Amino acid sequence: MKRIYFTLVCLLFAAACLTGCTSCSSQKVSMAPASPYKKPQYQWKKNSGQALVLWSQEPEMERVYMKRAVNNYEAATGGHIEIKSFPKDEFQKKIKNAFAGKESKPDLLLTYGGTNIDSIDPDKNLYDFTNAVWVDDLTDTSVNQAIYHGKIIGLPHWEASISGTIYNKTIFKKLHLRVPKTQKEFLEVCEVLKKNGITPLYMPFKESSMMLYQFPLDTIVGDSQTLENMNDQKMGYLDLPEMRSVLKWYKTMAKKGYLGQKYTDNTWDGMNSAMKSGKYGMMLCWDTWLYTDFDGNPAEYGIMPAFMGVPDQGTFEGPNLALVAVNKHSSKLSDAINFVTFLADPFNYNKAFERIYTAPVFKNQTASISTPQYMQSERLIDRNYHDSIAWLRIRGFSQTDASCIQEYMVSDQNITEKECLKKMDKLRRQRIRQEK
Repeated sequence: MKRIYFTLVCLLFAAACLTGCTSCSSQKVSMAPASPYKKPQYQWKKNSGQALVLWSQEPEMERVYMKRAVNNYEAATGGHIEIKSFPKDEFQKKIKNAFAGKESKPDLLLTYGGTNIDSIDPDKNLYDFTNAVWVDDLTDTSVNQAIYHGKIIGLPHWEASISGTIYNKTIFKKLHLRVPKTQKEFLEVCEVLKKNGITPLYMPFKESSMMLYQFPLDTIVGDSQTLENMNDQKMGYLDLPEMRSVLKWYKTMAKKGYLGQKYTDNTWDGMNSAMKSGKYGMMLCWDTWLYTDFDGNPAEYGIMPAFMGVPDQGTFEGPNLALVAVNKHSSKLSDAINFVTFLADPFNYNKAFERIYTAPVFKNQTASISTPQYMQSERLIDRNYHDSIAWLRIRGFSQTDASCIQEYMVSDQNITEKECLKKMDKLRRQRIRQEK
């Protein structure tokens, strides 16, 4: 799928990054051109006076651009957004119960799309924006994220990242290492790093969702027939030969010491200090992490493909975009739709995303900045890019099923590849049954 990325004045932005970044809440920002829009482009109106209730997962509404958007809406329309945020598991249970009629429903949801919202029956419960004025302004990647059963069921209003392997350019330069082009070359880089006292890869093992097995899985289920067979339960992970290569990669990284001696103690919270320490060469991650969560110098890092067994040339994963969706049964439906129209107006979203590091989610998004990591690797990304398919389109998929991979990796657990994949299939199928 064609992707549209903002490429104007990239040299200026790269230079701005190298000279340092300022901080805006938890999200780093930098210089960007002012929005060319001097007035609203769409018709939106004053709020009727009723507060709109928006549910989200913690801490998604704390993003700088989301705070700006809400504040701008309230100032311009006189409306009020009552935000209720919940931990991830609680959020999923609450929206499922609410749209099953077991508790009151919100007017608005900030949620991810695709199979992540199967449980709330979007066809029945979410407003269809297919004919909205702003749909033609969405990039192709954004449309892909917003579609559910052929309909646009929410507005992508999120940062667009590129995922792969971030690497310490200083260490690579010192050891005369080049960005690998194949799986074999990646393992050779790991060996050189290890021999020079550098742990090749930081993996937040205690956070199963950060095992990121969806990166190679995206490339495996890219074939529409394979995806259809997975969703019809005619195939499982056990039926995908490439998944055995993925498991072998995890096992190899652990056995050869490429993750470090105490990798099982690694956490999400340790990512920042690990990458700042100079003791690690690489980490599976996304480019915008360097500007949202990292307090070191982003200019010291580049991004290269994720080499996780398959495909041989590695892969970059496209973004997962949160959507602002509307409960179509809301008694304040007109105000809720008006809020989304406000967010979708180029006049407003350029204010919200001004100086934020992200690729555009809208065609007329000019005030944000593509990361220098993306700009420096743009051609390589174009060659090895894959949309986020596994996380968005595989029914029953969960990042937490990587717990089976973790069991397989740990040397004192006598689990075969076949047993590991069977466990993952069982968990996925249980999840599909619970959706019904």
